[in-house]
Amino acid sequence: MKILLTSVGRRTYLVDYFKDALIESQGKVFAANSTFTYAMTHADSYIITPEIYSNNYIDFLLQYCKENCINIIISLFDIDLPILTKNKQKFLDIGVNIIVSSPNVIDTCNDKWKTYLFLVEKNIPTPTTFLSLQAVHQAIENNTLELPLIIKPRWGMGSISIYKAETIEELNVFYKKVKNEIQSTYLKYESALDIDKSVL
Repeated sequence: MKILLTSVGRRTYLVDYFKDALIESQGKVFAANSTFTYAMTHADSYIITPEIYSNNYIDFLLQYCKENCINIIISLFDIDLPILTKNKQKFLDIGVNIIVSSPNVIDTCNDKWKTYLFLVEKNIPTPTTFLSLQAVHQAIENNTLELPLIIKPRWGMGSISIYKAETIEELNVFYKKVKNEIQSTYLKYESALDIDKSVL
């Protein structure tokens, strides 16, 4: 068996886990990432790919899978999942199985607002969440919300641009700061879906 781990980043421990699991079957672990990372050197073989949002990312992976007889793809980065799941059939057509959830599940899990709505619908306790700074100010004025508050991007992971606001002034400053920081990271792609509602 040959497994391709995409967006491997710094996750050397995951590469090692897969290699250990495949020792008996003499399987191989391949690693892919858009920039060189140390984790790639732990794989049996590795390749530098186009960026996830590149128009030729999927075609590149398809060709690489054909050339290397890859059986399974597993992504190690949440942002990779929507693109892979949309193209799952293309990989199945060449005999490659992508281990990935359905588009609806990925969409809900990657979007903190949709996750919040899902939890509320299922009566699972969750912190009250807002999509606009105006709504937060109104709730504070109505005494239905108290500081401190956590401000973070609607899309994203890895603690990027998460701040704790202890005062109204901090709330306003951090809100603007998060919106600005989004534009300088990979989060700008997801946030482009609804830039005016990209901060929670």
